[in-house]
Amino acid sequence: MTLAVGALLERARSETGLKDFGDNWFVKPLTRLVDDVNREAGLLSPESSAGARIQSALSDRLKLVQYFKDNPAAKDEKIELACAIIGLPRTGSTMMHRLLASSPKLTALWWWETAFPLPLPGERLSDPAPRQDAAKAMVDWLLTEWPDFESIDPMDAMAINEEVVLLDRTFLSTTYDSMMPIHQYGFWQAEQDHDPAIRDLYGFMQAIQHQRAMRGEARRPWVFKTPHYVLGALDGLLSVWPDVKLVMTHRNVMDVLPSYCSMCASLSVNSSMTYRKDRQGAHWSRRFREGLERLEAIRARLPQGQIIDVRYEETVSDSLGTARKVMTALGWGFDDADRSAMDGAIAANAREARPRHKYAAADFGISTEDIATTFAFYHERYL
Repeated sequence: MTLAVGALLERARSETGLKDFGDNWFVKPLTRLVDDVNREAGLLSPESSAGARIQSALSDRLKLVQYFKDNPAAKDEKIELACAIIGLPRTGSTMMHRLLASSPKLTALWWWETAFPLPLPGERLSDPAPRQDAAKAMVDWLLTEWPDFESIDPMDAMAINEEVVLLDRTFLSTTYDSMMPIHQYGFWQAEQDHDPAIRDLYGFMQAIQHQRAMRGEARRPWVFKTPHYVLGALDGLLSVWPDVKLVMTHRNVMDVLPSYCSMCASLSVNSSMTYRKDRQGAHWSRRFREGLERLEAIRARLPQGQIIDVRYEETVSDSLGTARKVMTALGWGFDDADRSAMDGAIAANAREARPRHKYAAADFGISTEDIATTFAFYHERYL
């Protein structure tokens, strides 16, 4: 069975009872994604895997347009960013995200908000409990489907999450070639204009911030975080938030690349007939290298101080001290309330609380020598 764009669009309209998708710019990346899934992914059940994810994304696009019709004041919400954490995956970015977002001055997206950004039918804006319960059930299901994932990346419906999950609704997202062996889509999306995708993200953020305000929550600057910026979307981010401070987390790619390949394997190996572990190293080596090269070109034109560099070893060995330095560099200062909140975040995210993540570069068709050579330009500058 193959996926068809027209059928997916029509099913989303039928399931939601809504017709208006708004700006149809997304049809181009959707079409490319569907074509590559049909051609390359080898999914055992396209309808229940990629098809279900795409279907849900299309439904949310319809619901977002309707949300603004029902709540026109949401369009006046201003989304202020405290910073965006932009390092490669597996570089300590999750810990930095959780540290900064724990500050009483700042905020970040909850996992349940990224999974269910808009109210469910019959849900009161003042009470998102139905979505929180649905997200908890989803996490339980995902950990059953991907039992290795708990050792790789913490997943908790009530913890914070990356905005890339909202960007999945634009069909320009690194999530897709991380979950399926659709390598050409990954290279293609990285070269696209991400400005409309980030503008759609802004719209989802307006709806989420409006819902929080309706629940009586204070508006606070957001901490964004996703490797997707380095892997394709950074120019788009800067087109919408040109002055945003960027926190770049750094780690030896020798430790990063095999770890990320292992995470992708846990997502793909049981759902695809075409997935080959020994091809993943070459794919992600190229994706990472091209991303870092694009970053260097962007960095050359940004004002000095817009990017704050943080090394993995510093985050691990002195989490609180490193967070204090970043908060100060961002201009938010660091007080006793920050210290107390971040001490709690450090305790709650201790690595020893999770199973050990095991992997080897050779499993993915790469060697440590290949990685050292490919990323020498990056290591020499930042490590």
